[in-house]
Amino acid sequence: LELQIKEEEKLREEKESAKLAKAEQREKELQEKIASIEEERLNQQVLQREIEKTTETVETPDEVDSFLERLRKGVVKTRTQFKDNLAEAVLGRKEINEDLLDDLEEVLIGSDIGPETTQRILDAITEKVEREELSSPQVLQSEIQLEIQKIMSKTYAVPGTAERKPLILLFVGVNGVGKTTTIGKIAAQYRQQGKKVLMGAGDTFRAAAIEQLVEWSRRADCDIIQKEPGSDPSAVMYETVQKGIDEDYDVVICDTAGRLHTKKNLMEELKKMVRVIRKLIPDAPHEILLVLDATTGQNAIFQTREFMEATDLTGLIITKLDGTSKGGVVIGIVNEFDIPVRYIGVGEQVEDLRPFDAQQFTESIFA
Repeated sequence: LELQIKEEEKLREEKESAKLAKAEQREKELQEKIASIEEERLNQQVLQREIEKTTETVETPDEVDSFLERLRKGVVKTRTQFKDNLAEAVLGRKEINEDLLDDLEEVLIGSDIGPETTQRILDAITEKVEREELSSPQVLQSEIQLEIQKIMSKTYAVPGTAERKPLILLFVGVNGVGKTTTIGKIAAQYRQQGKKVLMGAGDTFRAAAIEQLVEWSRRADCDIIQKEPGSDPSAVMYETVQKGIDEDYDVVICDTAGRLHTKKNLMEELKKMVRVIRKLIPDAPHEILLVLDATTGQNAIFQTREFMEATDLTGLIITKLDGTSKGGVVIGIVNEFDIPVRYIGVGEQVEDLRPFDAQQFTESIFA
């Protein structure tokens, strides 16, 4: 009898345990569903904000307000901080000595030029001082400008100038840098040139990312390949490039999921996407462009280094230069990496994203 009672108690406990586990599973599923709904709501808000930002029609830019003038306005914080800090460092100094060079190092580092580039500039100035070619602190700004002009003197071809058809552009970068918006603007610019453009919505992890790219394809008047959220991004790439070949597109622009440069599995997926594209066109993608946010400063340099290890980057696009004091990061990137800055962005309009001109940029910093 005791054995029977124990067995019944055991069965009751097992049933209770099973009920509890089932209840906990239901609770977990409910929480996940709530979290998913909340995430989608936030994504929709982000999408709506991006759409509101991009309500402009695709028209010829107003030539009266030149891009150089917009660039100067855009980097005003970078310029002001640098020039003010430099003026403070040389104030009252009568000679270029070790103390002044230490202060100058702080000014350059504070401008997000980066330690390697800072050292290059300091070495050049020190060498001139030792050769007695430079002695007055008051001419330091012109000397720094001269060294930066040397760093920025490389010239590069704009993407798409090579005769390739279709031209395959693959965009990579972490979330939040303005990658999808940048893709939309570049697509719009190609359409202004009369090019036949196809987009591939390879960021299948977020429904909002797909919707945002669809909205941009509508505004730029170009075609798009899209799949359901959660689809295999490599399959999207394959279908996009195949359509580009079959239907004689001039430019095929491929978006990818925003990925942290520290996430190995996502970086491996990026490599897979490149392999899939190369099955169709062996020398594609013709450009792999990393989009960086200037407001992140030195983190943009870290991201560049990590992405260069994961894939064959051919160029950089630096966004959000307007309204940040960290524009010096562009100089650091050009100096540290043998990779060109292809475009810079200084505003929300289509025409505020332009092919990078090193001379224009340097002039705007010291204007």
